[in-house]
Amino acid sequence: MKIKSKILLLSSVWLVLILLLINGSIYFLFQKIIFNNETNRVTEHTKAVVTAANEAIAADVIHEDLRLLFRAYLPTNGMIRIITEETSSSLTISKKAYMKQLPTKYENQQSIALRTFDDIPYAVVSFPIIWTDGSVVMLEVTESLEDSQKTLRTLFIVLSTASFIVLIPALFFGSMLSRLIVTPINALTNTMKQIQTTGAFQKIQLESSSKDELYTMGMTFNQMIDILERNYQKQQQFVSDASHELKTPLTVIESYASMLKRWGKQKPELFDESINAIYSEAIRMKEMTEQMLQLANADSHLTLEKTNIDLLSISKQASQHIQVSFHRDIHLYENGSDFHLWADENKLKQVIYILLDNARKYSQGSITLKLSETNSICAFSIIDQGEGIPTEDLDKIFDRFYRVDKARNRETGGAGLGLAIAKKIVEAHDGSITITSTEGKGTTVTVTLPKQEERDVINHEA
Repeated sequence: MKIKSKILLLSSVWLVLILLLINGSIYFLFQKIIFNNETNRVTEHTKAVVTAANEAIAADVIHEDLRLLFRAYLPTNGMIRIITEETSSSLTISKKAYMKQLPTKYENQQSIALRTFDDIPYAVVSFPIIWTDGSVVMLEVTESLEDSQKTLRTLFIVLSTASFIVLIPALFFGSMLSRLIVTPINALTNTMKQIQTTGAFQKIQLESSSKDELYTMGMTFNQMIDILERNYQKQQQFVSDASHELKTPLTVIESYASMLKRWGKQKPELFDESINAIYSEAIRMKEMTEQMLQLANADSHLTLEKTNIDLLSISKQASQHIQVSFHRDIHLYENGSDFHLWADENKLKQVIYILLDNARKYSQGSITLKLSETNSICAFSIIDQGEGIPTEDLDKIFDRFYRVDKARNRETGGAGLGLAIAKKIVEAHDGSITITSTEGKGTTVTVTLPKQEERDVINHEA
């Protein structure tokens, strides 16, 4: 069953049940009130008849005079009769001949009852009295409640009509409500089917400005589509860039391998050159692949094993390694006394290596590493005096595979993944990384990290 039908059915059933409950309560309450009022009225009338009869019997009124007395008290739609112990009627007064056929009942005590004969309700009130012959008889007054029954039937018709009148527009508005609810859901379903069929990302057209849950659902879907589209574009760009970056070293390896196959044995110098080139490109492909895998893993899940580390100590270690490996001067300055913080030592050391290596690649002079700290943060800046970065490229410098100079020598330029990896690691530590640069004068990269107190292993979702 469709949700529209479920909504309409459920709302209709509940409405019918509520109408039955309310109208049924009104009907039966009104019925009880009417019959109680009628019974009380007949009871008071019977008491008056009993009083008059007792007085007449005490005065030795003859039987015929009692008949006249009862006729004077006879209700318009009723009957007065005397019932003996033998359950027979010794005296019956009524203007309605059919009422004389009503069954008799001797109870020998006061009784008030509602009895139904031929689908007509009657109020029957009986009082015991001493008859003219000294026997105890029942004086019974019976009055038809047919008029009250007609009133109740009229009430039933009115309530039924009112319920029907209420039910029709309720069903109509229920249908409108279900359509209002289902329309955005159908739009969402159709959009998803179109996305499955065409493979193109599409959004729902939101025309409502009510800001209700359905509008929020549509907005959330559109936001999800935006995220999926951006991630898809990033994936496509990543695959494209990776293919482009790996194409060159593969081409170099293929070319040198072909040369080795043809002339390697005849030309030893060519053999050495080819081996060195193939080895160099293989190493570069390995490093590039490791960086791409590391960056891909950082996009999904980055686990930090935080310990108490000394930023000054690992900065000195990294600086010394770069100086020894590449014969570059690195000057380290510190402003502060406590450079301890809770961080992942290996990953933070990787950030320092990436930034120092970039400074080494893109400058010829000395490199400066400055450390500073306050009560809440530790920061370090790596300053070079190299070629600098153009202003228009600063906002793209952390993009994957992005290089400022597209024609830059590959041995110098790298794959353009280092800064993207460094940014991911710094952000996972709840820190920030910024770059300021002046073209032709140099670049400054500053990393700021909070002195966190947590000593547990923290997982960060990138």
